[in-house]
Amino acid sequence: MKKRIVKVITSTIIIMLIPLIFSGCFNYNDINKVTFSTSIIFDVDDLNQCVIYLDCVKPYRSANDSSDKGRRIIYKGTGKTALEALNSINSVSSYKLNYSQTRAYIFTEKAARNGIKKFLDLINNNSEFQMKPSAFVYYGDIDDLLETVSTDEEYLGLFLNDLVGKDKYNEKAVKSNINYYLSNILMGSNTALLTSIDLKEDALDKKVEISGASIFKDNKLVEQIDDKDSLMYNLLMGTTKAGTLDIANPQSKENFVTLEILDGGISDVLKYDNKKFKLIKNINLEVSISEIQGKLTVDSSALDYIKVNEEAYINGYTQYIFEKYKKKDLDIFDIKRMVEMYYPDLDEDDPLANTDIEVHTNIIIKGTGTTKDSI
Repeated sequence: MKKRIVKVITSTIIIMLIPLIFSGCFNYNDINKVTFSTSIIFDVDDLNQCVIYLDCVKPYRSANDSSDKGRRIIYKGTGKTALEALNSINSVSSYKLNYSQTRAYIFTEKAARNGIKKFLDLINNNSEFQMKPSAFVYYGDIDDLLETVSTDEEYLGLFLNDLVGKDKYNEKAVKSNINYYLSNILMGSNTALLTSIDLKEDALDKKVEISGASIFKDNKLVEQIDDKDSLMYNLLMGTTKAGTLDIANPQSKENFVTLEILDGGISDVLKYDNKKFKLIKNINLEVSISEIQGKLTVDSSALDYIKVNEEAYINGYTQYIFEKYKKKDLDIFDIKRMVEMYYPDLDEDDPLANTDIEVHTNIIIKGTGTTKDSI
């Protein structure tokens, strides 16, 4: 009898707990009362007040209609602090704002040069904000950016998220997110990079494109890396796994041969001797010949020419990039962090200034790629 009573009580408790398991899910009524932010734009005005834009989607779902419907809503808030600007948006929104679907944090150039610490504090301290979204610096007018997003790419945050995912094949794109930035800005020389975006004139209208990277020191924008420099930076940091390289056609100097990067890797070592550091980078690239402009007899002589000259070009250009930013005292190569890791007992105030670089590139050309007279 007692066992039966215990069994009945246990079954009753389980039945009562089942609804609680599903209480965290959105139902149709819940989702119709929430506005989801897809991207957040941080700006400052002429009075140095914080300005925040939310690019949102107001979804609508019906039990009688399986299709998803949504309406784009853009909010703007201003305040002395970032939280006050955000609260001013909450006061005019008729629905609860949800930040779980935010895919991009965007800092305007003006906000970035002024300093983004106050915006980072809001992201870091507000439990509703995510750490995974990609982060960007936008060079241009905000109204143009919001209006440029076409019907096919209606939500800015979702579009940028897809663009970053696609640009893993773009050797000139330097990618980063808020988690990366917050982790790196506090280590080494307090220098970190964020992805740059801009508007590009297309055939019919303007399109958003990734255009290199932005260098931050002590949370302030100090320099922008252009596309060409970002390619060599990626090679130096070992983040290039795909993309293309161009070299003059040895048998037709006015034309080019395009090498497609199949895989890439890097090994490095930091040596210390006689109060000087030497950073040795060994860049390894596997490539194939994907396009030949003009005519080229693909034999061992041509392949040796391509290999030797492209290796020399990469060695020289990467050393130039290192010296360029070394003179600007911008440690985008994590020299100070490497010194802290490999020589923790060494007291060195400015290791970047005392570091020279030595680059060795090894290119392996796979296949023959006998495409000729390509346009």
